[in-house]
Amino acid sequence: MAAKHKRVNLAIIVLTFCLSGTFSRCEAQVEADNQAPAQQELIETVTDEQVEQAVNAGVNRLIELQHEDGAWPYEGVYRVRGRIPVGYRIGGTAIVCEAIMYGASADSEPANEAIGRGVDLIIEEMKNPLMQPSTRNTYDVRVWGHIYALDFFCRLLHDGRFADREEALREQVSWLTAALLTEQLDDGGWNYAGRDDHAPFVTAPAVQALLWAADTGEEVDPAVFANAVAALNISRGEGGAMAYSGESSGSFMNRLPGSIARTAASEFAIHLTGEDRSTEIAEAIDHFHTHWDELEKRRKQTGTHVRPYGIAPYYFYYGHRYVGQAIAGLPEDDRAAEIARFNTILMKTRDEDATWNDRVFEQSNAYGTAMAILGLLGEKVPVATNSEQSGIAIVLIDADGSMKFDAMEVSEEQLTEALGREERVEKVIIRVDAATHYGKVVAAMQVINLALPDAEVEVRVKE
Repeated sequence: MAAKHKRVNLAIIVLTFCLSGTFSRCEAQVEADNQAPAQQELIETVTDEQVEQAVNAGVNRLIELQHEDGAWPYEGVYRVRGRIPVGYRIGGTAIVCEAIMYGASADSEPANEAIGRGVDLIIEEMKNPLMQPSTRNTYDVRVWGHIYALDFFCRLLHDGRFADREEALREQVSWLTAALLTEQLDDGGWNYAGRDDHAPFVTAPAVQALLWAADTGEEVDPAVFANAVAALNISRGEGGAMAYSGESSGSFMNRLPGSIARTAASEFAIHLTGEDRSTEIAEAIDHFHTHWDELEKRRKQTGTHVRPYGIAPYYFYYGHRYVGQAIAGLPEDDRAAEIARFNTILMKTRDEDATWNDRVFEQSNAYGTAMAILGLLGEKVPVATNSEQSGIAIVLIDADGSMKFDAMEVSEEQLTEALGREERVEKVIIRVDAATHYGKVVAAMQVINLALPDAEVEVRVKE
């Protein structure tokens, strides 16, 4: 139900009811047995020349690994009717195409031919009924295909590649943007394992993909980003940990070092929306290196979210890709040392055949190699940012009436002070639990009206 009223002394109210899903689930299937990876020799120093050679060799191997139909499918334990899901085929192909796109020279015929075949494969596979936008509350990995295909196609348009396919690419970008907006959860994020709570490691790349969509001219409501940032903030726990899904808690999967592969991605995504997170990014990168050995223990292992930290093998190169990217969010004077530290640790896990693989499956080496290449390229891979501040703030009110702003519990006085510092805010979204007493909502509106008398207020009630 929605109703708007002319402002008197209170703010404009838009009352929107949102439906919540059931609890999310995670991959729990058991993988085939495999021996632990051999201990790699410690590399003291990695030179720029070694990195360049590794990128070039990796790109060449990716071109060799392309399937006859143009795909580079990501292979995990999950299957649909006994086959690798189409979302994994599309997502894996898009990620590899990006790595080749930025790792090879723009005039490389083998690279462009491989990318072109990948584009054709993605467009064709997107016709599969299993890639239609879905809001069913079930385990469903199609969102990975939507996220990374959108990210990749926007990058192609931005780079001016394949001008002869521009019309088709723009059609895909428009369709994929609408798909991701449809699939956004009530809490502001995205997940593949149910619709009750968002998963930060899905929300973070979704934010980046939609920033790219906005960059190409697609209409994306600023509230989309504000709600996604609020979801990521609510997942942030003590000491810089990032929950596996939903609000941070004491679960073994939500604590350090289990979250080191997704924290940098989450903080950098927030950073790209226009909020300075350089301090949090530095903290996330330090945690990544401090606890890296725990991540390494799970590389090429069986099982998924096993104790003690719930680290799944597929976090390994995902984490490296986004840590390598997040270095760009640090102060410029700090970046060179961090790049050297990152490159050194990533090169330790390179396989003898010039690829990287964090799974026990042979076909996942294309994904691992692509993520490693993108991580090594770092700032050479462009990002889309929210150049115009969204002007939206989010206030959360729990069923017990407690208020949170920027993931911190605040009193009415603290909220007044915090909002008073938000010079650019033109709209405040109050997200409340259905069980919250109406008086708490009115009190929050009065605080907002006092701190930001000209701001619009939208109240969203989650049942």
